[in-house]
Amino acid sequence: MRGRNVVRVGLLLPFSLRPQDAAGLYNAAELALFDHGDQNTLIIPRDAGSTEASANAAAQALIADGADIIIGPVLREGVIGASQAAHARNIPVIGFSSDSTVGGSGTYLLSFQLEDEISRLVTYAASRNIRSIALLAPSNEYGRRVESALRAEAQAHGVTIVAAQLYNRTDADASAAAAALGASLSTAPAQAILIAESGSPLRSIGAALVRANVDRNQVRLLGTSVWAGEAQREPSLSGGWYVSPDPAARTGFENRYQQTYGTAPTRLSTLGYDAVALAALLSREGGARGFSRNRIENGEGFSGSDGLFRFHANGAIERGLAIIEVRQNDVTILDAAPSRFPRSGA
Repeated sequence: MRGRNVVRVGLLLPFSLRPQDAAGLYNAAELALFDHGDQNTLIIPRDAGSTEASANAAAQALIADGADIIIGPVLREGVIGASQAAHARNIPVIGFSSDSTVGGSGTYLLSFQLEDEISRLVTYAASRNIRSIALLAPSNEYGRRVESALRAEAQAHGVTIVAAQLYNRTDADASAAAAALGASLSTAPAQAILIAESGSPLRSIGAALVRANVDRNQVRLLGTSVWAGEAQREPSLSGGWYVSPDPAARTGFENRYQQTYGTAPTRLSTLGYDAVALAALLSREGGARGFSRNRIENGEGFSGSDGLFRFHANGAIERGLAIIEVRQNDVTILDAAPSRFPRSGA
């Protein structure tokens, strides 16, 4: 690449801490480079480690290597550490943390923001005259964020939260919490139950609600994006609604990834693809000068592997989200993701 106007994209991934996620992100970043990059785009990967300090050191090393933009890390602490190093040199960071508090001042979060999902889901439920919701969620940071966001959105839309059952994330505890909630509905009825869960605990909850004789004609089950890809395989969730990025957009990415690498991508893989594709797009004409805040914060947004997205000045991402209904062995789109964002002030 000697003599070229090279754009260097630093890639900070958890190679040692979460090798499967790191491999999926790296493969997707490489695929994006093949699809959208040119001969002047160079990816420089480094291990982010597991701490704020290790990510800071790795970012410093990328800066020494001439990185014009830093993509990653995944962990909240890593994004903080990388940002501290990058901001001093006015280098933008596109991190993958879902914690919106670590964005801003040139750090952008290309992730799945839980608060936006809850807002979309409650807004749609309220539009369908659902005015009372109960919550089942794990007693961890994710579950507590769901509860906080749900209460805020419920208040904004005139929805009552009739009960909130948080539990240790085991199949047995999830099942017990669902049974207790199901029993409580006779005295504190709810029109919907938000189940912020995935995997075997989700299946345990679905089965427990059936055993508790929860009337699915009267009670709608709701879910976050973690339902995607598995809810349709659980008969007890049939008829439930969940929020998700545009599934059609992801299908195209998954097919290309499978054909290229012979394996299915991880859930986070699209983030690596979209971040590198965005870097290639922004630098196509102006090189590293394309990574200005004005261009990254383009109000019209960008079309990615999970559909439409755009960044705000505080670093938060806004996604175009769809509402999906679970059918037995299938899903259908009830309310499609938007094809464009409304103009500012509209």
